[in-house]
Amino acid sequence: MLLPVDPSPIHPGELGELLLNVDSAFHRTVSPDGRLERMAKILEPARTLVIRDHGRIVASTGIYSRNLTVPGAVVPVAGVTQVGVQPSHRRRGMLTALMHRQLLDVHEGGREAIAALWASEAAIYSRFGYGVAAWVGNLDITSRDVLLRVPTDLQVELHEPAEAIPAMRAVHDAVRPDWPGMLDRGEPWWERAIRPDDDAEGPMRAAMSEGVAYAVYHVKPGFEDGRPSGEVHVRELVATSPAGHAAIWRFLLELDLTRRLVWGMAPVDDPLPHMIGEARAVRTTVSDGIWLRIVDLPRALSERTYGEPFEVVMEVADEVCPWNGGRWALRWDGSAATCGRTSLPATVALGVADLGAAYLGGTPLEVLARAGRVDELRAGALAPVSRSFAGTRAPWCPEIF
Repeated sequence: MLLPVDPSPIHPGELGELLLNVDSAFHRTVSPDGRLERMAKILEPARTLVIRDHGRIVASTGIYSRNLTVPGAVVPVAGVTQVGVQPSHRRRGMLTALMHRQLLDVHEGGREAIAALWASEAAIYSRFGYGVAAWVGNLDITSRDVLLRVPTDLQVELHEPAEAIPAMRAVHDAVRPDWPGMLDRGEPWWERAIRPDDDAEGPMRAAMSEGVAYAVYHVKPGFEDGRPSGEVHVRELVATSPAGHAAIWRFLLELDLTRRLVWGMAPVDDPLPHMIGEARAVRTTVSDGIWLRIVDLPRALSERTYGEPFEVVMEVADEVCPWNGGRWALRWDGSAATCGRTSLPATVALGVADLGAAYLGGTPLEVLARAGRVDELRAGALAPVSRSFAGTRAPWCPEIF
């Protein structure tokens, strides 16, 4: 029997049922103790949509109202979260209904020109206009083989994470305005950033280097053949200077009783391989980070800065948000961007997902063109646009929301 697919906000008191729905969709065990209280601090019921079957939640999605650093600016972003459909109710159009309604609500609400998410499955969200806007590096380091070649006189102190939040916040706030992909972080989000993973085998620690760098990590102890084989698991590492960056890395790589370090959420351009004598001791794999969706095209493209002056007329395809579709003239004169509809001939054609992928500067338009996703309609038109969209550093989002 087909159900009426009509998303609506959750009611007061439905948070527990919402979390049970998401846990069921992801085949997880029942939410651990305290999760309901923690989620109540950050969840926004008015922006959390669900579909019900005879009064029971069977599909959901939500939004966190946050702020995201983009090239040259910090802008509001709709952080899409809590997306899940019960296994018993898949293939009924519920996810499509939720995502379409959510984007319409964001557009009509007017707070954000962009939305972002972390994708559980990469094949899902491109059909709703999301593109991979930032990547993350998964570092696996044989720390006993590493000798740091970069000198630093800065010292590192160890703290309980909760006590170190004010000092870590100062470092995070100093770096965030200039690093595309980073999010603002209020107190509940800091509490989440230092909370141990459910499967963590050691307590979380905070290492601070003289107010210019920090790392949040835990150590998984171990012994093999009578020798220590502990693993350092880094949650986050942020530094305001090369010296601070080197000091934190030296501390982590030289921890006693450890032989391996892993960091699954590193910036793809972290310079560690260039700071050590044996670059092959650092094994790096790359995976997708945040996916970005343009919701209000002219506003989104006008809110960020660009690398060099350029003009382009883009033919944009957007089946989900038709108000974005059509021909747009984008111009950056070195100090301000303008974007408006035009009847001039298009010089570049692309889909809205490709525009989202390029928005933070992490996915070059020329790469998308080589992938057959962006068309250059006039010879030489794409290169200056691609250069202008690119940033000075790879975008990075250090937290899953």
